[in-house]
Amino acid sequence: MRERSSLEAVRDSFMPLVSLLQGEVTTTAASARRSPRNLGEFTRWYLEVVQQLEAQVAEEFERPSMARDAVELMCRSALSASDLAEAIAICSRFMALLHPRAGLLTLVVKGETASLQLDSLRPRTTTASSLVDITGLFAFRQLLQWLSGRELPLAQVRIGPIQRDDVLPFLKLFRAPILAGGEHYSLDFHADALHWPCVRGRAEFDSFFDCFPCAVFGLRAHDLRAQVSALMVAALERGEGIPTQDRLASILEIPLSTLRRRLRDAGAGYRELREQCLSEVAIRLLQRGDLSITQVAARLGFSDAGAFRRAFHQWYGCSPRAWLAARE
Repeated sequence: MRERSSLEAVRDSFMPLVSLLQGEVTTTAASARRSPRNLGEFTRWYLEVVQQLEAQVAEEFERPSMARDAVELMCRSALSASDLAEAIAICSRFMALLHPRAGLLTLVVKGETASLQLDSLRPRTTTASSLVDITGLFAFRQLLQWLSGRELPLAQVRIGPIQRDDVLPFLKLFRAPILAGGEHYSLDFHADALHWPCVRGRAEFDSFFDCFPCAVFGLRAHDLRAQVSALMVAALERGEGIPTQDRLASILEIPLSTLRRRLRDAGAGYRELREQCLSEVAIRLLQRGDLSITQVAARLGFSDAGAFRRAFHQWYGCSPRAWLAARE
């Protein structure tokens, strides 16, 4: 029942767009025409059709398409960013290196509005190439949402020069006002979001990219416990130490009292999550093998290696060195 409900929700939001994609894809492959029967099939189907359409447009304009391997490398590179502004800058530089295979990605900030603009650099626009660019915008939004672990509210989306009588598919896709017939393809959002920290780790990437950008169709704000844990782990992996409760409340834009209450309601306190994240990141750093125990202790914010050893023994019942030896 839950799977069926999820599929129905996705269909309600995206089937109008699916119909547009099917109308533009010229392939006779049965996979592009079939109706997906469950949520897993839907995400795979969408990814396959979008890739077919991109290859079709690339052939029409006699230029190489943006291979999925290149998209994966770009997204992996964005993982190194500390916040969304840096993630966008990394993606922009990556796309510039692939010119003309990739387009031009530009961030324009005016006052409180940030505009992420995508230019495919094609000599002309067709209805098919327009759909490719629009789905590209959608993919960038999904990447930014995944990196930050929260939904990115949009003030407006510009979907390029093609005049469209029915913008409903795009209203449902972006859940934001749509402007068709203009010069740009862009996502407009509040500039404060550029400072949102990137909270994802390398271990999470494969499951995210497996069906990117389809697997995050239903993304909404994650529960607070997951958000707090993600922020803690990201800070530790960057060597910044565990954020204080005040800092977490500021990042999540909620009052400190609300943070404490909602964590308590979720059955998790700040200290519990702090210890959990410290223990998890300690294992990751030890497994890497490029840091000494003293360096791991410093990276996690312990006063000295002795304090780290005592904490590690409480977590795992042995010393860090014994834990490593048991895995050799």
